[in-house]
Amino acid sequence: MARASVTELTDSESTRTRLLAGAASCFSERGYGATSVRDITARVGCNVSAVTYHFGGKQKLYVAVFEQRFAELTERRVSALEALVDEAEVSLERVITTFAEAFLEPLRDGAHGHESMLLLMREMVDGQLPAYLIRERLFGPTLAALTAALNRACPGLPSESMALCCHSLISQLVHVLHMQRLGERAGPGVVPGLAVTVAHITRFTAAGIRAAMADESS
Repeated sequence: MARASVTELTDSESTRTRLLAGAASCFSERGYGATSVRDITARVGCNVSAVTYHFGGKQKLYVAVFEQRFAELTERRVSALEALVDEAEVSLERVITTFAEAFLEPLRDGAHGHESMLLLMREMVDGQLPAYLIRERLFGPTLAALTAALNRACPGLPSESMALCCHSLISQLVHVLHMQRLGERAGPGVVPGLAVTVAHITRFTAAGIRAAMADESS
């Protein structure tokens, strides 16, 4: 059997990369159900059979898009938190602000970041991904890093209370994503700026965590 040439391998990888980018654009704009394989291949200028060849079909291409975007989001959030754990002293407010900024940073990254956030919001509605992917590639590593950083800043909070605090913080940030999307459609002035929002979330969450710690010690 003849080996593939370097050019053929490069062209194949280029096609795969273009399909991932084109699929991300289509899925973010229309959602999973309203996007066809032909929509994706027309976007990137390749044959319909390329999706089957590189990914095995639309569903597996959808999963591949999220594997790529989850890796980016998780790396950003986990790296920011792990840097705090190595410091000699870190405040509760600093942990919350650092995580909030890392969580929302894609909104400042231009088209690619907005696309990632819109993909995630559409998946919350479409529910096409296998549960393990969200748990193992996004929520699991992020929650572990956030818990470690919060424990570094405020040791002693029981694991159940800590989990509730983490979920509360993440829920606030997810709400911000939805409100930012609404603001983009409704026009300027509808929602507060990100800096103001992060500052408020930090004060609100820090107060909640300290109240939980006081309840546990009473």
